[in-house]
Amino acid sequence: MEIDAPSTSTSSPSKSGGTSDAAATAAVDKSIKIHPLAIIGISDHHTRVITGGSALPPSAPVVGLLFGNQDAHIISIVDAE
Repeated sequence: MEIDAPSTSTSSPSKSGGTSDAAATAAVDKSIKIHPLAIIGISDHHTRVITGGSALPPSAPVVGLLFGNQDAHIISIVDAE
């Protein structure tokens, strides 16, 4: 994922829309890795709700849980329910 490099200016934000230090430090390379089993679980749940194979109506929002961990700026999703 590409993110623009943070500005080197340390001045406070102006009323015309300057960049704050918090926004500059938020521009860090981040990565999300999704295990194939999690993708299958998400897809299966969505398909069941939309096609009527669930007790929920087809117009119900699809809600679930993602299981994983975060190591610095890498998020790994390993399973979904």
